[in-house]
Amino acid sequence: MRVSVHLSYILGSLPIEQRFPAARRLGFNAVEFPFPYEMPAREYAQFLTDNGLTQVSIGAPISDYKAAKPGYSVTLALESAFDESIATVIDYAKVIGYPLVHIFAGARAADVSAELALETYCRNLAKAYDRLHAEGLSLAIEPVNSTDFPGYFLDRLDFALAAIERAERPGIKIILDVYHAHVNREDPLAFLRAHVERVAHVQIADYPGRHEPGTGTLDFAPLFQTIRATGYRGSVGLEYVPTRSIFDGVPLSTELNILRDATL
Repeated sequence: MRVSVHLSYILGSLPIEQRFPAARRLGFNAVEFPFPYEMPAREYAQFLTDNGLTQVSIGAPISDYKAAKPGYSVTLALESAFDESIATVIDYAKVIGYPLVHIFAGARAADVSAELALETYCRNLAKAYDRLHAEGLSLAIEPVNSTDFPGYFLDRLDFALAAIERAERPGIKIILDVYHAHVNREDPLAFLRAHVERVAHVQIADYPGRHEPGTGTLDFAPLFQTIRATGYRGSVGLEYVPTRSIFDGVPLSTELNILRDATL
């Protein structure tokens, strides 16, 4: 099982070139960094190779979704930007050598109806899936809660399933973020049990707060038990906002051992 650390959320205090060896020293075999485009793809790929790491996914370029800017994939007027973003991510993903492309939904513009946004989004997903598939790449989407990220269009797990069905591309995968699900009062474990074949990556953060495990109310043991029981073979990643340095006592060794044991 690939176990990843987020290079921005968790190791973002380090210069970019130091984050890769730091991830490896901490015991990870994979990293997550959705938008690495400030670095040439070959240079980024070399950092991965030199440190024995793989990339769990790569995000297609998007507008600033954290500032609720209209997303390329859900805005008809931005369709050319969406097409260009898919071309960019294809070129980058083929160089770094990992095939899972994450297409962010972003926010719906205030002057765009929910139905038009959904129609645009599903059409773009189908188009992107076909382009990626032709290049040997796959597509994933992630529900992001619209409480922390106001206006984010794809904000629930059940909505993700409906969008995939409407796009008529059952091969589209889902990134299951445990924190986002809990914000929405959704059950990530029930979703994993019911749809394990659709899940490509599981992200971990405690709730509330989105900090490291142990800072909130979640018991992660049932998650690892569900991973084992369902035969899940995707990746699992730590994606949280640290309250302290990852080098200062965060119990990563215990978490990693549990995750590895879950695959036995």
